[in-house]
Amino acid sequence: MEEASPAGEETEKNGSGSMADSNEPDVRAKTVLLVEDEEAHAELIHRTFEQNGSEWDIHHVVSIRDALKWLEENKKPSLVIADYRLPDGTGLDLAKGATSAEKVGFPLIILTGFGSERLAVRSLKSGAMDYIVKGAEGIHELPSTVGRAIREWGNIIGLKRAEEEFGRYVKDLERANQDLDDFAVTVSHDLKAPLRTIQAFSMLLMEDYADALDETGRGYLDKVRKAAERMSLLIEDLLKLSRVGRKFTELEKVDLNALLEEIKADLKVRIEERSGEVVVEKLPGIFTQRVWMKELLTNLIDNGLKFNKSDKPKVEISCEESEKSYLFKVKDDGIGIEEKYQANIFNLFERLHSQSEYEGTGAGLAICKKIVEELGGTIRVESKSVEEGSTFFFTIPKNFTQKE
Repeated sequence: MEEASPAGEETEKNGSGSMADSNEPDVRAKTVLLVEDEEAHAELIHRTFEQNGSEWDIHHVVSIRDALKWLEENKKPSLVIADYRLPDGTGLDLAKGATSAEKVGFPLIILTGFGSERLAVRSLKSGAMDYIVKGAEGIHELPSTVGRAIREWGNIIGLKRAEEEFGRYVKDLERANQDLDDFAVTVSHDLKAPLRTIQAFSMLLMEDYADALDETGRGYLDKVRKAAERMSLLIEDLLKLSRVGRKFTELEKVDLNALLEEIKADLKVRIEERSGEVVVEKLPGIFTQRVWMKELLTNLIDNGLKFNKSDKPKVEISCEESEKSYLFKVKDDGIGIEEKYQANIFNLFERLHSQSEYEGTGAGLAICKKIVEELGGTIRVESKSVEEGSTFFFTIPKNFTQKE
């Protein structure tokens, strides 16, 4: 057993480099493999460590063959110090073709009788953590170099463990998201099944037994039918909200002009029923998530047509481009929103009007807000006063990247 310390004079003077520092690995009683064929240099290295007082278990071999045999028969050492020139190879042969210290599997320091920039670069590229020139100054600094290598190795191992833990976390999250999605789909299906039954039998009662019911009874059935329809829409909206941020397919270049034409076609019945108009200025093509961008714009346009007392409601969509983002505006001439309610309308199931006055579940703007935030942007509304319409503003950053 050889006694030595990697602390050195430099680390003893610097409090942050102290062996007792809780942020650094404890390097006492560590195992070192010394690969050196010159006995004089090996003895000098032993004595250098002995002068520093801490316990090291130093195992000395004189060749690459002996070093590889020792590594096979023993646990990985805390450190390997190897001469560059050895009878049967070089100290870098212990790295076995590695390109980083992590791949080597242990901290490796190379000793050389001649220092050169070329050798330094080669050593570091081969996975060595440092190299020392044999000589009075180099050997004297060896304990400090060892201490630094041990600390750096501790950082490498800590980072590797953190990456592995993060990888496990990501896999667990993926499984949890899949389980949640499966659960949402199952719940949606299971909830809709009895609703469909209620709707079907309500319709049969209305068709086959209408004459046997008075006006009050028919009114009750109509309320049951409408309530079932609303519940079905509510389930759909909750399912959409749960999927935003989880069911997120790859980003793609989206022609927003073509997308708006598709949305107008989907809303054709509503537009014709209200004698409405959807005006779209020339929009850019952007990298985004197409499904959710369509859901976002559809909700805002539909709201502009729905919450509107005008004989011919109008919704206008435009976009302003800046260096870092796109600012979209969806303006309507509808009923407007009082200022005191503007901060709350994006809350889930927040309704400013009764169900009998305006249809809907109250989840549409909550879905819009979640989509915009998942796309890295913000959304807000401006409305000067009631009956003067509203303008929804939302931003989409140009440098948005999908979350991992």
